[in-house]
Amino acid sequence: MKKKLLVIIGARGIGDLIYHLPLLRSLHKSYKEKIIILSNKVNQAGEVYKNENFVKKIIDFDNNRYGFVKTIKNIVEFKNKINKLNVDKIILTANYRRLAIPVLLSNARKKYIFGLGNLIIDKDKSLNHLTISERLMKYTKDLRLPVEVNNFFLTKPKIKKEFKNKIFINIDSHHDQNNWPINNYLQIIKILMKKNILYINFSPDKKHFLTYFPKKLLFSNKIHYTYKKKIFEIINTIETCSHVIGNESGPICLGSSLKKNVHAIYLPIYTKPESKIIFKKNKYYNADRLSADKIIKKIIKSIT
Repeated sequence: MKKKLLVIIGARGIGDLIYHLPLLRSLHKSYKEKIIILSNKVNQAGEVYKNENFVKKIIDFDNNRYGFVKTIKNIVEFKNKINKLNVDKIILTANYRRLAIPVLLSNARKKYIFGLGNLIIDKDKSLNHLTISERLMKYTKDLRLPVEVNNFFLTKPKIKKEFKNKIFINIDSHHDQNNWPINNYLQIIKILMKKNILYINFSPDKKHFLTYFPKKLLFSNKIHYTYKKKIFEIINTIETCSHVIGNESGPICLGSSLKKNVHAIYLPIYTKPESKIIFKKNKYYNADRLSADKIIKKIIKSIT
């Protein structure tokens, strides 16, 4: 009798879903069983994993923080949701107490919680110096699965081949912490639009970014804005492009996972060039060490 597997992903980011790919593929190959995934609704796992063959079912859940009373109610409801799935094995890839407690209380025979400490709901902080992707790789290895698949690449959508004159540019990042000034991107856009079709992306709740664009760019037939598109549509768009430029962020992880020519700009005070674990050929630019002019010149030279 086949065993039912449940993986619970509490992370918010699209990039976090890419970092989960080796774990999910290793589980699928090891147990020869498709996986039920309970995933934070914010990360849109159903869109990102749409083409993957390891998926049995993806169920979204609300992983927001609430007050004490609502948290207790959510813990009970989440435990009941897990029990209704009637799974044999659960892997929770985050150590949030609001998720760890219902997993521990559930009826599943085997339960693995990444980052759990020695006490029942204590957190193991020994790996806090590692990035999220490095921690996931470490915890995956600790499972000692029969088959290990170290593959961060998304299954490519079946669409038209890429075009050398199409470029995807992402101008924001999570919480805007890692944002490179928009004026720098405008300089790149003005140069690249002469010979290329550009797709400009940012989060749908940040339409105010459009106020930075002069009318010449806003209404150019060479520039398309993708902030209204669903993640799966953005994945399809990136697949048709040859280059992806932007702040170290979810779309950069998508571009890396689709093996595009990636140019990632990052501020080390807020983030590391974590997406490099996905695709070693990515190019990275430390905005603390390099001036904006140098970064712009290097990117333009690499593309043209």
